[in-house]
Amino acid sequence: MDSVHYQTLPFRLECQFIGFVNKPNGRLKSLRSMLHSKELHIKLNKELRSSLAYSLVVGDWIQVIGIQKFKGNFTDFKLKAFQVNRLSYSLECKDNLNPNYSVIFQNLSSSCPKKGKILLCDKSDCAKNGSEELYQELQKTICRLGLEDSVTIQKTSCQKRCKKAPNMILMPGKEKYSNPQPQSIVSLLRDHYLSPMD
Repeated sequence: MDSVHYQTLPFRLECQFIGFVNKPNGRLKSLRSMLHSKELHIKLNKELRSSLAYSLVVGDWIQVIGIQKFKGNFTDFKLKAFQVNRLSYSLECKDNLNPNYSVIFQNLSSSCPKKGKILLCDKSDCAKNGSEELYQELQKTICRLGLEDSVTIQKTSCQKRCKKAPNMILMPGKEKYSNPQPQSIVSLLRDHYLSPMD
């Protein structure tokens, strides 16, 4: 049978909840999530369907743990969730999962995260003008995008742009940004570290 050729692996991913898919009888079938600008449908284990119906709000960040079923090089894959946790991001990303879990977004996204470093000015002028708030926002965004193993934040001395504080530089590439708005951080990091490599 065709199913003989399928392989299975456990997965863990962090994504944004955008809704449910219902069966014709109105019961939940799967959840819809957004990962790196791509929509994923993840089938729900029967035990999860009733418990999740009223516990998630569109826009919530969630952690999904389950089984991925696929052929060959992650073609014709299917995802089934056995555990869904609502995430609350404060200052850091917490992960108590078994290290043997595979992180499926590395297989689903168009490219793997690039290794890099964010140089954040820590001089007094930048500190007075929001560098600490920017640092916290960068930490949260790195976690949300799954970049905690590939991108680090390094506080630096003056970057010679004090009047435009706070300042940061995205490495590699030495892309300089002054006074970035919180709502722009996700797109800046996604474009720099998750865009396809040349």
